[in-house]
Amino acid sequence: MTKSVSVPEKTLEHWSSLYLTYRYRSQISLWWPTRGEDIDVQMLPTTPGKAVQLELKTTTPAGTGLHDVNVSLGQLWEYSHKPLGRQPFYAFPRPDWDGNLAAVARAQQPRKEVTELAFRRSGSGWWFVDWMVVLTTGQVADVLRRELNAHGSRARDSKARLVRFNVKNPANDVWGDPVSPAASPEVINWLDFWYELEQCGRDDWPQLILLPSLLVDQRRDSTAEDPGVYTHEEVAVMLRQAADYPPPGRDGNLPLVILEPVGDGLYRITGELSDEQAQPEPGDDAVGVPDDNRQSVFLDARTLFRAG
Repeated sequence: MTKSVSVPEKTLEHWSSLYLTYRYRSQISLWWPTRGEDIDVQMLPTTPGKAVQLELKTTTPAGTGLHDVNVSLGQLWEYSHKPLGRQPFYAFPRPDWDGNLAAVARAQQPRKEVTELAFRRSGSGWWFVDWMVVLTTGQVADVLRRELNAHGSRARDSKARLVRFNVKNPANDVWGDPVSPAASPEVINWLDFWYELEQCGRDDWPQLILLPSLLVDQRRDSTAEDPGVYTHEEVAVMLRQAADYPPPGRDGNLPLVILEPVGDGLYRITGELSDEQAQPEPGDDAVGVPDDNRQSVFLDARTLFRAG
């Protein structure tokens, strides 16, 4: 028998979309890849910017004051075997309520409608951004390393508990195996995540960066060491410079290259916007697979560095 969740994942997906559309005033592109589909570079706008993916998860009430976040090991195996830049972030609630969110909201005095929690007007502590947190795929895989190694495939037949949150005593949160818990990862809250992403994110964060070819060529010519490698700081500088590029003309013809992180705070060029995207591997049929709740997000460079 399937346990009821604290808030439907589809609801979190829609709330995320509403938040991003509001935050970036519609200067954003969103789409939802199917299972096995990578970030399709052909769907990216022909403008400098960056693309990231979110995998939205929910929690399951697990007793008084307890909530579990469960993840598919096969799905995590797939994600962790993607190149770093194409791995999603996992986003999920860190509840400060007990049980089902809708029931708790209705029980408040005055009563709160759960549909209002998508918006700031729902009040401090109730707006969903106040309790959503984010981890990288790498962090999730580190917590579940033993379970992931034992599973060892893309088969979606097994789930593992990522964390059990203790609402009344967060110091007693348990990450991974309850018998031999993993170290607590550094979670980042939803609002801080988007702020840091606008500043080009952290060295180990997965993201695809689209930059004008001419700008990257100029940087390559001035680089003394490996001409095919760019530091995180260099990419941040080029992305800010790209924000000042004039918008593409009517034909949209602004040659762009794609830079991906390869670890240790370094990026490499991995293609051009005109490259053909790899197709899903055999067996990646999305029909009947409920696990993927990925949301791909593209932010224009001008939006990232808007005034104020």
